Amino acid sequence: MTNPANEMSIFARVVDRGSFAAAADDFGLSPSAVSKLMSRLESRLGVRLINRTTRRLALTAEGEVFLERSRRILEAIDAAESEVAASRRGVHGHLRVHAFPSFAVDHLSAVLPDFLARYPRITFDFLVTNREIDLVEDNIDVALRVGSPGDSSVVARKIADLTQVVCASPAYLARRGTPVHPDDLAHHACLTLSHVPNAHLWSFGT
Repeated sequence: MTNPANEMSIFARVVDRGSFAAAADDFGLSPSAVSKLMSRLESRLGVRLINRTTRRLALTAEGEVFLERSRRILEAIDAAESEVAASRRGVHGHLRVHAFPSFAVDHLSAVLPDFLARYPRITFDFLVTNREIDLVEDNIDVALRVGSPGDSSVVARKIADLTQVVCASPAYLARRGTPVHPDDLAHHACLTLSHVPNAHLWSFGT
């Protein structure tokens, strides 16, 4: 399969080194392989790029144009690769994260290995507790919370949808009866999470 970037790179190296043999040595190829590659490139383009003599190589007018454009493309490829590599190297530091135990177990534990593999220079301190904490006092960088933030000075982003279910043990239902309508719950011992906003309001759909 034709690789234009590879062809451009070898072509530019041939010009820079002044011979097929020197360019071939740089790429770990044989001089004949480089010569054939250049011939295929010229055949595909339909023009001669290099005039070959026994003593030197000379670019044609078309070769000069192709060399200039090739250098620009190769520089753009190098810049793109360097930028992506630098962005990965540049993500580093230490984060203090607050999360409720249920969220930490159900969600964070599943994604942390991939996150740390992608950003190995980031380290964490986790404050896993059901109590409300003060972000400034506890020096928290990221807090994972349920519902809308009460503090208008923080920046909030939705990252997940949480599902709530109403459940009971068989022993409890045997003792207190099974509710068949939402109104029946008013006569049951219902437990809620105090840190979840409006946890005492349960909405049901049909």
